[in-house]
Amino acid sequence: MIKESYLMVDAIAQKDNVFTRTDARVKVLLCIIALAGVLGLPGFELPLGVLALTLISMLVIKTPVKLMFGRIIPPLALGLAVFCLMLFSRGTHPLFIVQTAIFKLVAYREGFFLGATVLARIAGSVSILLFLSVTTPVHELGQALISFRVPRVLVEILLLTYRYIFVLWDEGIRIREAQTLRLGYPTWNSIAGWKRALKSTSTLMGMIFIRAYDRAERTFAAMQVRAYNGNSGGTK
Repeated sequence: MIKESYLMVDAIAQKDNVFTRTDARVKVLLCIIALAGVLGLPGFELPLGVLALTLISMLVIKTPVKLMFGRIIPPLALGLAVFCLMLFSRGTHPLFIVQTAIFKLVAYREGFFLGATVLARIAGSVSILLFLSVTTPVHELGQALISFRVPRVLVEILLLTYRYIFVLWDEGIRIREAQTLRLGYPTWNSIAGWKRALKSTSTLMGMIFIRAYDRAERTFAAMQVRAYNGNSGGTK
């Protein structure tokens, strides 16, 4: 699922439309300004407006709805937890009361507005980053960051990390499939099944760590052979 999502985002960013034709530096600058406004200005009206604008823009370029909500919902779940925490812990003016025989919770008006602001800021920020990812290929984003004087080593780390996250994901999928064929993940309805599954999971994590280290060594050696000098655009 992760790899399919990555390939889908990359394919959308390669499409020809008004947003992908816009210079990556302009998009990065506008996104930075939008993020500063969403995170820095008071109230939740601006974040909600930015969220609506970015969602409409992504629908215009035919971004799959499943992809959009798949990227936005996980951060929103964390934001909802923060909202609930602030709702019942911040403020002095009661909004409503939840009372049972065991506990009593008081929701506050100040906590509601504070939590709603945090939730809206999370939604707005995630939508901005998602919009940038579906309209800007990664290599163009790297070039834009370099033009803004971001240290080249950080840009190279970003690009390599983006690439090899999915390489390691493929490695993990292959290892897990091999474990499954060897009954490494039996049913979870018994203590023995849990123990076997936990043991297989720990083995999987250890193998991924070893494969990651080995892949990094081989990649570094290959880059040295090609006279890599820190410039992804080519050697000098």
